[in-house]
Amino acid sequence: MSIAFTNAKLVCPKGGVSNGGLIVQGDTIAAIGTIDIPEDAETIDLGGRMLAPALIDLGVFAVDKQACRFGGIARVGLMPDQSPVLDDPGIVRRAALSGKPELWVHPMAAATQGLGGTDLGEIAINASAGARAVATGRRWVASAGPRRTLLGYARVFGLWVFPHPGAGGRRGGGGAPPWTRGLRGAATGGKGGGGTPPRPATWTSPCCGERLTWALQSAPAPAAGWTRHGGR
Repeated sequence: MSIAFTNAKLVCPKGGVSNGGLIVQGDTIAAIGTIDIPEDAETIDLGGRMLAPALIDLGVFAVDKQACRFGGIARVGLMPDQSPVLDDPGIVRRAALSGKPELWVHPMAAATQGLGGTDLGEIAINASAGARAVATGRRWVASAGPRRTLLGYARVFGLWVFPHPGAGGRRGGGGAPPWTRGLRGAATGGKGGGGTPPRPATWTSPCCGERLTWALQSAPAPAAGWTRHGGR
């Protein structure tokens, strides 16, 4: 089935803002700008209203279909921090189907079993169940060896990897690494230099500590054939 949107103000990421029409055939944009309307197409006159791509919200921890609809969000990347954790193909599949047809949910499978930070999750079967990425959620992978293995597996299956730069201690426990705590203390008036900060150091560590943690997390990426994207 074809749908033709006419008399629209088109907002295109590449072409900018222009006036024209747009034809959708199935789930594909078939034509944009000056269009020839097929005889069997349903025609919708927008009367000069704006027509723009829907938003994609990556890294959500909960799904609210009604809020997404009114916010113009058509797809979300669901973090593995769910109950239960997205570390099983059945759970991943259920999450992938949970929003349809109104909302597309793209699960991010847990990088490690139960998000424990040590034993890697089932990357291959979770990808076949609908996972579109692998994530550490609010925690991280405990050491460089498993991180490199994770990146290698994810690369084979074409999955993005989303590490959380300020979560979990170096041994997989709660809180940020000791040197991040020192930076947090220095930034908030604590002792600094490895001392105890006035508040627990969590993922809200200052930017400098977050960048150092991100550098540690992503260090194995070049060896695994990946390109790093991140920082601010």
